[in-house]
Order: sequence, then C-alpha cells, then structure tokens
Amino acid sequence: MTCVLCGAHTFTSVWGVKKCITCGLVQVVPMPSEKKIHGLYDDDMQHFEPYIAQIPVHRKYFRKTLQAVIPAKAGIRVSSIKPKPIRQLADDKKPKLLDIGCAMGILLEEAKRAGYSVQGIDISADAVAYCRKKGLPVYQGTVTSPAVAGLNSFDVVTAFEIIEHEREPLPMMKRIHKLLKNGGIAVLTTPNHDSGWRKIMGRWWVGYRHPEHVTFWDPATLRELFKRAGFENSIIRRDCPRPFPLSFVFIRGADYVPCLAGRRAWAAWVLKPVGQLLERFKIRNPINPWDDLIVIGKK
Repeated sequence: MTCVLCGAHTFTSVWGVKKCITCGLVQVVPMPSEKKIHGLYDDDMQHFEPYIAQIPVHRKYFRKTLQAVIPAKAGIRVSSIKPKPIRQLADDKKPKLLDIGCAMGILLEEAKRAGYSVQGIDISADAVAYCRKKGLPVYQGTVTSPAVAGLNSFDVVTAFEIIEHEREPLPMMKRIHKLLKNGGIAVLTTPNHDSGWRKIMGRWWVGYRHPEHVTFWDPATLRELFKRAGFENSIIRRDCPRPFPLSFVFIRGADYVPCLAGRRAWAAWVLKPVGQLLERFKIRNPINPWDDLIVIGKK
C-alpha cells in the first residue's frame, strides 16, 4: 500500500478505492501488476468499437484542442488562449508532436493537417495496426518502454485520457518532461475526481467503472504530479466536452448497467432502445459525467 504520487503509506477509503492522506491522490490499492493491466488491452478491437463509431466527434474535439495547442507553442499564455484557425506550417518549421495512447490515430491525423511532424505510441497491438494501415508512424508500447527509448526533442507531447490508466504516473510524467525540448509543452486530460458528477453519482460514477482505471485525479494532485515531474508552470482547467449525440450516451450507458448493479440489469434493455430511438434526432448530450480536466505544462 504505497501512494504512486508521494510514496506515503496511509490511506482512507473512498467508494471502494483508497485516498492518500498525505497528498490526496485516489488510487486502486493494491495496485494491479503491470502484466494484469497489459492483459486488459489484448484483443482490444472490441474495446475500440464505440470509439470508432464516434470518430467525427473525436475529430472535432481534437481539432478544437489543437487550435489551442498551436498558439500555446508560440508563447501565448495558456489561460488566455482562444481558438484560432488551424494554419499549415512551412516544412522547415514543422514542430514535432508525440501522442501517447494514440488509439485510432485521430489526433495524429489532425495534427498532421495542422502542420506537425507526428509520432504515436499505444499499448494496444490492434490500435497500432489500425494506425499503421493509415500510414501513421506509431510504436507499440508505453512512453517508458525500450521500444521508444530513441524518441526525443518534441515540441508537444499529448496524453489524452491516459494518466488514469498508468500504474506509475510519476515516472511517466518525468519521461514526458525528458522527451520535450526546452519550452515544449505537455498536454494531458483525465476525468476530474473532484467533479460535481462524481460526488452526485458516488460509487456509480463512470470513472470507477473501467477496470483499467487505477488512479483518479483532481486539480491539486495533477498540479503536484507536474511539479514533481519537473514542470515549472502548468495550467489546469475544465476541458471542453466531446459533443457526443444524446443517443450515444444511452446506448453506451447500457454497456455499463450490468457492472453498476447486477440485479438491475434490466435497465440495459430500457437504455438501448431509448438510445436507438434518439438516433433519429440530432440532440447533443447536455452533460459530461467525466467532467474532464485538461493540463498544459511547459518545460
């Protein structure tokens, strides 16, 4: 029982997981082995099917995010960034971007269109094969694995919805810091454990429902993580939600109901038909149960 952020050994219970009394990080205790976590990503294409079904939504989200990242690289204060049109950079001025946990490569494709020279990493063999079929330069592994030891000197390193999967988050962030050029930026998103939705939903919060989620972050613990990793400046704010259609929320929600309450699995039979009915209407989901945070740290 060791906190993976500060190394302390005293915890209190929070909805089946543990909160470090010293630094406040919430994590799974005991932490599952690396082999067990990696096993969750075997034969992973079924896991990615909902993601693939909503590729236009993810593409729109990443495009909007990159509109903020590019001016940040130019030295504009992150807190004052407003979306700007994506511009194509000259070949000799292309900044380098590394995407950790690149999944289907949507961010990599949008970054290429924005003028970046891109590389990706993913632990899933299925995700890597999917990206390589599209001609994207993607490695299999993690940011700390030998397969990517030769990568360096990036202007931007991104890790969207990754840190909560990481059993050793501090070494990961230290490695990201090392991969960056001086003045480069790291961009990270993760569900907000301090969000109102988590407090309302309690043990049924969606963030708890993923077996691959082993750490749970709030603004204070993210700030401490970036500080310990060597980032002098970091901005933490609520991320803009991905504009999923309301129908998708019901259909996807049906997948979680058996996990939430086995005796009430009948609810899945209600949620899915409602979602299918809503597919006829273009209504955007009005809530974000993850209430994601985005962190931008500068080396």
